[in-house]
Amino acid sequence: MHLNSSTYPQQQAAIALSSRNNQSRRHKTWSTSTIQCLLLTSILFILSLWLSIILHFQGGSIGDEIISDRVIDDADSVTTKQDQPKVKATIAYAVSLTSCGSTGAQRRNNILNGGHSSDPNLREGAAVLAHSIHLSSIRNFAQSGSYYDYKLIVFVHPNAQGCTDVFKEFGYEIQIRDTPFNVADIKSPWLQEHIVKSGCCGEKEYLKLYSYVQFDYPIVIHLDLDSLILKPLDHLFDVMLGDRESSDTKEVLDSSRKKLSVMHDDPLPQSGSIDAYFTRDYNMINPGKKHVGVQGGFLIVRPSQAAFDEYVQIVLSGDFKQGNGWGGKGYGGYFGAQQIQGICSYFYDYKHPGTGVELNKCYYNVMADPPRQEKGNGAGKCRDGREECQDCREVPLEEIYSVHFTLCQKPWKCPVWYGTPEKTKHICQKFHGEWYRIREDLEKVRALDRQSNYIQPDGKHMPEIFRGFCKSSQERGYIHLQ
Repeated sequence: MHLNSSTYPQQQAAIALSSRNNQSRRHKTWSTSTIQCLLLTSILFILSLWLSIILHFQGGSIGDEIISDRVIDDADSVTTKQDQPKVKATIAYAVSLTSCGSTGAQRRNNILNGGHSSDPNLREGAAVLAHSIHLSSIRNFAQSGSYYDYKLIVFVHPNAQGCTDVFKEFGYEIQIRDTPFNVADIKSPWLQEHIVKSGCCGEKEYLKLYSYVQFDYPIVIHLDLDSLILKPLDHLFDVMLGDRESSDTKEVLDSSRKKLSVMHDDPLPQSGSIDAYFTRDYNMINPGKKHVGVQGGFLIVRPSQAAFDEYVQIVLSGDFKQGNGWGGKGYGGYFGAQQIQGICSYFYDYKHPGTGVELNKCYYNVMADPPRQEKGNGAGKCRDGREECQDCREVPLEEIYSVHFTLCQKPWKCPVWYGTPEKTKHICQKFHGEWYRIREDLEKVRALDRQSNYIQPDGKHMPEIFRGFCKSSQERGYIHLQ
């Protein structure tokens, strides 16, 4: 095309002006788009942060506080909360904290320090116990199949208020509770003197009685902090509540009764008439003793103000005869006789017979104790006084509902079991393996909540049992929760 030389400069100027205008418009458009993009990004970030906060606090966590509904299965895959059935009831799981303990020369003096629950490392026990309860509840229904929810509670003696943070962290409701009676008011001078210096923790063990006044819950389980739940206890709850307090059909109740294993195959009372479950500590008596104490680390009760008041009155009456125990009826003569072990046996065997059920200690509160006296007077005899006795160490792990780390030693001690009978050592290693399996699961869930990767610890002491959490044997080698 031919351009007239006189109009060419004008055309060039027009083109330049048009180009500048287009650039200006594009600049304005880019600036506006950038601002809009930044605003949208900010809004999305704020919404995402707000949603994360809501999900964190509304998720089905341990004790409604810390652990989300995500559960890590053995294949390391993450499962999320699925549709759950209706909750039958919420069960209270209680523990006691009698002192903050000591790490010094007196750390092994239970009475001085406030008892077993004063071990500074029981933070580990509180965390893993809580997670084991969670895994066996309706909040983990996809794996557990349980229909019962839970509430975590800790009874804290006033002397131990300074070390409750770890319980808050893992979702326990803190209840500050003093001993439910004044020792000076006990009518027997002898009992006054001895109740404060016997058993695991003197008179402070009676904090466990506050299980009877948790009226927001139909059933309360009091456990020691060195315990572990391996399977749901729904069948115990079903039978205890019975058809009067639950909507279960006769078929469900009959099925639950069949699952329930009673010590010595004694007859099971009618559903709904049971006020307590417990196991007995046959390790503390010579074979054949008539009245055996209750094992104080496992007690399932129906809340009752009348029962609580009666316990207190029994103690204050001072009716404990040296050599003959409570009421002078033979409920004594063993470790903890002046505390829960003795008084609960007296309460359910003598004062209220037929309302408490002794569970089979090979399936509940299992401690891996040998069934026969090994040394001394009565060697070779069944500890329970029978001709034949079941060896709990032979029960398959998958049939056990709960364990208690007494004879097997505490998991955070990274034990080696030197000199332990092979059968006992074998089952103790299995129990420890379960504790560390649940500990590892807890660590993985906590890593997810922090949105970080789980890093497997590299402890070399028996990693097939302790999963890398023990650098070496004994307590010094234990790797603590982060």
